[in-house]
Amino acid sequence: MANCAYCGTSILFGGVSDGPRRYCNNDCHVAGYFVSLASQIPPAKLDEMVHATRVGQCPKCGKAGSPVDVYMAHRIWSALILTSWSSQPEVSCKSCATKRQLGAIAFSGTLGWWGFPWGLIGTPVQIIRNFSAMAAKPKRDSPLLRKHVQVVLGQRLAEDLAMAESQQVQPAVPPPLP
Repeated sequence: MANCAYCGTSILFGGVSDGPRRYCNNDCHVAGYFVSLASQIPPAKLDEMVHATRVGQCPKCGKAGSPVDVYMAHRIWSALILTSWSSQPEVSCKSCATKRQLGAIAFSGTLGWWGFPWGLIGTPVQIIRNFSAMAAKPKRDSPLLRKHVQVVLGQRLAEDLAMAESQQVQPAVPPPLP
């Protein structure tokens, strides 16, 4: 069984192959490409950007002072024999993350129980995961935040490369005839 080269999820069937790397979906494939572009950035510069993001303003509420990190919210919903659960990352401050995790607990507590057997089993698991995430202190050197910064920097590099390429491809305008 293969693992996604970007997020580490196990891939049973399908996925996207790119040379020796395999990704669980197209979103991870694109993010993996951006991370590979960002590998050109010196590690010291990357560390500086990660630190600036961590101590900067929250992208959700705009407040500064609380450590910005990638926080997970875990949700589940069920209907008879159908059950769907997910863990969704979001870059925010601890306060915004706690609000989102409380919302995920309310969502799961309301809509998670209605499936058999996985709704009954998965709902307490997702609720406990949210409470654990709310109680956990932000990591000083978060691998998820580092990966997020790499994706953002890789996107910027890709945009710069595309702009440079488009400027070279444009034909020169010939001078007017006398």
